[in-house]
Amino acid sequence: MKPARRPPATSPNGARWAPVASALLCLLMVAALVAGLGHWTVGFERWTFESRRLWQVEQQVLQAPAIELIGSDGTPLPAWRSDAAAPVYLVDFIYTRCPGVCQSLGSHYQQMQRELQERPEPAAGIRLLSVSIDRAYDQPAALTRYARRHQADARWWQLAVPASDEAANALQRALGVVVVPDGRGGFNHNGAVHLIDAQGRLRGLFDYARWPRALDAARALAAEAHP
Repeated sequence: MKPARRPPATSPNGARWAPVASALLCLLMVAALVAGLGHWTVGFERWTFESRRLWQVEQQVLQAPAIELIGSDGTPLPAWRSDAAAPVYLVDFIYTRCPGVCQSLGSHYQQMQRELQERPEPAAGIRLLSVSIDRAYDQPAALTRYARRHQADARWWQLAVPASDEAANALQRALGVVVVPDGRGGFNHNGAVHLIDAQGRLRGLFDYARWPRALDAARALAAEAHP
């Protein structure tokens, strides 16, 4: 007969300290979670993504990279850091097949364009720019159709698509723009108007329905650039 196996010896000290070690580990994990949440919510004061973006705008920590954009005519489109004549940009993110918010944005941008046309002198240097988030579909022909639908005048309002997926991702990431496929061929995305200066810094963030305030802020920023 084989001798019966004895259970492994257990250290009395190890058994005594195991619950304490587990409790300490749990406390450390909770502390790390609380610290991370406090950092992300800016001291537990900014609980939504957009409110956190607004705080980042106030701190001027969001900056658009100098990426290559392709305009609706198929040629490279200069923007911040490359267009000396334009110190101020009002930028939205759209896709031309969008049936909802992007068409509302188009209508609001048409109204802003009209305001700029009616008061051109104080508006010198302000550019309206709609950047597509749908590179697969929104090539120059699709951008041109959207521009015609909303009567975009290229002297004031231009449409563009990033030249590469890498450029698109870099721009969206830098500005905190959220783009999520909706499972039906479209996208869920931010509907804000972004005020960007000549260096690419995000200087203001406005809900698209508050476009008059966005335009006023752009005029003020343009006046600072050209006193």
